[in-house]
Amino acid sequence: MESLYLENEERFGRISSFLYSIVVRIRPIQELYDFIVEDLEGRGYNSVLDVGTGTGAVPIMLSNVSSAPICAIDPSVYMINIAKRKAGKGTKIRFRIGSSRHVPFKEKFDVIISSFSFHHWAEKEKSLIYLKGFLAKGGEIRIYENEASGRRGLFNPISSHSIDVSEVYRIAKNCGLRVAGVKRHGRYVRISIKPK
Repeated sequence: MESLYLENEERFGRISSFLYSIVVRIRPIQELYDFIVEDLEGRGYNSVLDVGTGTGAVPIMLSNVSSAPICAIDPSVYMINIAKRKAGKGTKIRFRIGSSRHVPFKEKFDVIISSFSFHHWAEKEKSLIYLKGFLAKGGEIRIYENEASGRRGLFNPISSHSIDVSEVYRIAKNCGLRVAGVKRHGRYVRISIKPK
């Protein structure tokens, strides 16, 4: 399969995927994952797509609190392999190789989520327009990220690993979408994007 990464997108190979699977266990990252699950729990979604799933932590946690079918994609075969191992053989989660520009599923989704991935997308506008086509009627895209700030440090990464909410408003508008809501949780932010 041809690489799903574009130039200037951070790539995850065998070693970096393994290291990532260790780093996501630290408390600040777990706080984000807990925020996502609490944010989505009980919303009555019939289907979920996780774009940039990494090692699958979010869909695995969601599958414990929701019966909705969950699909999860990542451009790294190594990340997907780790996610499948972590989920176990009896998982109902469908993990596939894919990206914000290549969704290997035909169905539409009530909610498309992306956590710690949006900042990596080289073509954010094209990706949002593409993903909009996978939304069910009334569906939404929810982006969860570290919010950009002037602070630097281990858990307030440089701007390349954060997002500026005002930038997402601009990108959404350019895509014929609208920001329907913003929710903050400590250093993290959730931006809900819907069709106009």
